[in-house]
This record gives sequence, C-alpha cells and structure tokens, in this order.
Amino acid sequence: MTLPGNSMVCLWLTIAMLVSGCSLNTVQVSGGEEIESQTVQLQDSLLLDVGVLLFDEGEITPEQEEESIHEDVRAAEARYMAYHLKETLQHAYGWGAIRVLPAASHIADVIVRATIITSNGETLVLRAHVSDSTGTLWFDRKYKAELTEHDYIDIQPGDDVYQHVYNRIANDIYRHRKKLATRQLLRIRNTSELRYAASISPDPFSGYLVWLPNGQVQLARLPAKNDPMLQRVRKIRERDYLFVDTINEHYANFHSVMHWPYTNWRRYYLLELQQKRAIERRANRTKLAATAIMIVGLLRDYPGVVTTGAMLYKDGIDIAREAQIHDDAIRELGDSLKAEVKPLVLDIQGRTVEIRGTLEEQYRQWRELLREIYLQETGPPADKTLQDSI
Repeated sequence: MTLPGNSMVCLWLTIAMLVSGCSLNTVQVSGGEEIESQTVQLQDSLLLDVGVLLFDEGEITPEQEEESIHEDVRAAEARYMAYHLKETLQHAYGWGAIRVLPAASHIADVIVRATIITSNGETLVLRAHVSDSTGTLWFDRKYKAELTEHDYIDIQPGDDVYQHVYNRIANDIYRHRKKLATRQLLRIRNTSELRYAASISPDPFSGYLVWLPNGQVQLARLPAKNDPMLQRVRKIRERDYLFVDTINEHYANFHSVMHWPYTNWRRYYLLELQQKRAIERRANRTKLAATAIMIVGLLRDYPGVVTTGAMLYKDGIDIAREAQIHDDAIRELGDSLKAEVKPLVLDIQGRTVEIRGTLEEQYRQWRELLREIYLQETGPPADKTLQDSI
C-alpha cells in the first residue's frame, strides 16, 4: 500500500525542512572602539601609577570542563590577560608607571582587579573592579563579547582577538580619571605613598591616615617634605619598583610566547565548537524526522516506511558519534595549549622562582625583606598591630 500523493509530498517536505535546517545565528560584537588618549600633557606629580593584579581565575563550571577548559589554561590566561590589559593601558598615555602586580600593593595609585567568568574562542566575560588608594571605587562592571570565525581574520600584530574588550576597560578607567580634579589626583598619590609607608612601618606613618567605616582612607595630615623616615621609605619603594619591573619583564616574555598558540587555540576551539553544534543539530533533526516517519508507518501499517524511519534514526545516531569526534578534538586543543604554556623558571637576584604559583609568594617574601631592610636602618617599630591591615 502507498501513501496518498498529498500526504507523501507533505511528509517528505517536512523531512527536508527538518534535516536541512538554518544557519547558526551568532552575536557579532563591534570591534570599533579605539583607545582614548590623553591630549593635554599632565605634570608628573599628577600622573597616577596603575597596578593590574593578576586576573582572578574564577570558577570553572562542569560545563566548561566538558569543553576542555583546564585549570592550567585558566591560570595561564590570568597572567596573559593581566599583561595584555597593561599593554593596552600604556597606549592611552596620561598615566604614570603601569605594572602587573602578583599581589596588591600600594606602589600603585590605582588598582585594577579582574575576574575571568567565561573565556574561550567564542565568548569572553570579564568582571573589572577598579579603585584607588583612598579606597574609592571607580567602577565595578562586567564586559562581554561574542565572536565568529570572521573576527579571527586580519588580527593586527600584538592585538588580541578580544582587543575591543581591553580597549573598553582601558577607556572606562581613563574616562573616570579625566573627571578627577587636580586636588583629587594629588590626594590619591599622597595617600598611596603614606599607605605604602605605613605597610612598611605602621609607627609612625599610620598616624597620618584615618580609616573610615566605609573602608575609605583619608589623610589626617602630611609629613614634612624632608622627613628623614619618609625619605628612607621612598628609597625602599624605589627598590620595590625595580623588583616588580623585573617580574614584569618575565610576564612580558610569557605574554609574547603565549600569544600565537593562545590565539590559534581560541580560533580552532571556535571552529570545532561550531562544527560540533551543527552536527548535533543535524543529528537531532534526523532522529526527529525518523521518529515521525516510523509513527506514520505504525499508525497506517506501512512496514516499508517503518524500516525507512529506523534506518534514518540510525543515521542520526551515527551523526551524534561524529559530534563526539569534534568534542574530543576540542579536548585535544585544550591539552595542546596546556603543554605549550608550561610555567617559566626565573632567576631573580640569585633565587630560582617558578612564575606559576610561587611568584606571588616570592613577592610576599620580597616585601618582608624590604621591611627587614627598613627596620635595620631605623630600628623596630613600637606597634606592629596595624601592619597587615594597611
């Protein structure tokens, strides 16, 4: 027995629509935002130093783990992104020194903290928290961008495929700084210097600062310009600058080595993910069409149609297996980046340091050494209780 002509035409038209489907719709984020730059030359005393903390790695969800987002990859991204934001900020001018910091420190007037929420070749979501040494919050925002394979064409040397996100963050920081009056800029710089001094020696420098209930810090008064203890602290701070600059040279090398393997990993991640999704959709449509055919065959007692539907359903299962191949390819890409971004071993002032994990501790040890140097020159402080809270 055969199906009536109209019924047969409708059935095959339905199957064709289900199997062919539509192209994947993606959100294209405009990359048109350019860096805004300071056009009026500021006095050196008004240039704020910026410290970009290593990005917080955030939480890797089970879904991200399934997509081959490894902890080692995320740890590498935390260094790479922090340094890339530093480089982006340097193109804006109008700032003092810009450094990547392994830990928070008052060698900087402005601190940038960022958390990686989502990061792969298709989507980047960052949360940026920016504040100054007075404890004033500049802003706390999320930044999101989604890409297609076309965004990976003609990437400029040194640029990141998500460069517009870094530009946006840098511009938001710059726009806030532009709103500050001269007196506010001076207050920020003086506060960071005295907070640094108080972190080295709480007594006597903590007396120059007043902590408010909201977490902000005010200046009670300023020490004399020729204060001998402040002069010693400034020398200690200069040593701190040099040490952090040495660390930044290694971050720069890491960023340079990682740039193209990381860009390629992102590109191929996106391509593999798109192919995997397309195959999964085709598999689901094929199995759905097969089920419809089998139902029609069973209801109308057409054994041949049931057999056709069963064969089509098997094709859908085979297509799903092909999707698994692409899923495995994504995992292999993640593993390849994991292998290419092994931690760097550094030699800093005669000490061997691994840039991953131990560098933050090395910096803390360095800070302790600076306190020891200061105390050797000035004698022990009368009160150590405030040191960790400053």
